[in-house]
Amino acid sequence: MLLPEDDRFKIQLEGWLRSRHAFILLAASRGKNGFGTGTTPLRKEAEKKDILIGSGAINPAYLNDTQFATVLAQQFNSLSPENELKWNFIHPAADHYNWEPTDRLVDFAECNKMVVKGHGLISSCCNPDYLVNITDPALFRAAMTSHFEAIMHRYAGKMDRWDVVTEALATQGGGLQENDFYKVLGPNYIAEAFRIARAADADAKLFINENMVESLPGKRQELYDLVSGLVADNVPIDGVALQMHITEVPVVPGVITQMVSDYYALGLEVTIAELDVHTLNATLQTQIYGDVVDEALRAGITDISVWGFTDKHAYTWLPGAKPLMFNETYHAKGAFYAVHAALEDLVSAH
Repeated sequence: MLLPEDDRFKIQLEGWLRSRHAFILLAASRGKNGFGTGTTPLRKEAEKKDILIGSGAINPAYLNDTQFATVLAQQFNSLSPENELKWNFIHPAADHYNWEPTDRLVDFAECNKMVVKGHGLISSCCNPDYLVNITDPALFRAAMTSHFEAIMHRYAGKMDRWDVVTEALATQGGGLQENDFYKVLGPNYIAEAFRIARAADADAKLFINENMVESLPGKRQELYDLVSGLVADNVPIDGVALQMHITEVPVVPGVITQMVSDYYALGLEVTIAELDVHTLNATLQTQIYGDVVDEALRAGITDISVWGFTDKHAYTWLPGAKPLMFNETYHAKGAFYAVHAALEDLVSAH
């Protein structure tokens, strides 16, 4: 007898989860259980081993939705903004900072015992005209310093880690992006940004954030060469934040583990900063989420963030894909249970 598609998926998912020794509780009514999931919140499982499980891409306007705010606070112990800290959003005019949206995220996190990651100080997009019109390197450097100090001083002790430079490399690899910072300061802008950030906050962790290195071996090597060069030059960098916007093709097993090992040898941390999975195959999506988080945790990564958590606010370049762990009505998908299982397995293995 042919089963409906949903039933076939449930059977496939149950078999896959059992194979990883996961125990998924079905409908439960006890108050300690997560919203609509029938099991414990992700953050509860993560906190047993001092792991940060976070959601990025948080637009403060989404907090107006009570369900969004409830699931965010219940499931995650970390958050990071979508665009609110990018230069053109927070500092749109030379004499004006737009603090309110980011302040709202920080206040929400404080009320819900979450930490906040500063994403991100500089990137190739979203730079205002008053900045890009500066052509003198000394004046450009002064503008960077003033910008970093204003933001990092305001959120000192409230944002514990920062993406200082995001997407420094060309998307497919092949060298540095010739962005607004590169055009004025040259390739040394990366080192300068980290030194300015360290001077602004001596205690925060400082990361370089990059995409597609898990799937492009050449770009993976380029990033390693760039970062190892920064370390050799005594640039104050604490780690590498992997975006991991995965499309259709699973990450080759062992790649995450090798990256962690390589950067650990340099004295650096590796985090996953923006995980989502773009595919039309729900079973494959579940498997990829589970495999990535499982390998990351076992490799020693203790800071994992998804790039949003509900398809209600998802962005995808694959038409029809629903890349996140909860659907548009905040019901947990197979991806949620796979991540939960990975966290449970790690806890039970220690």
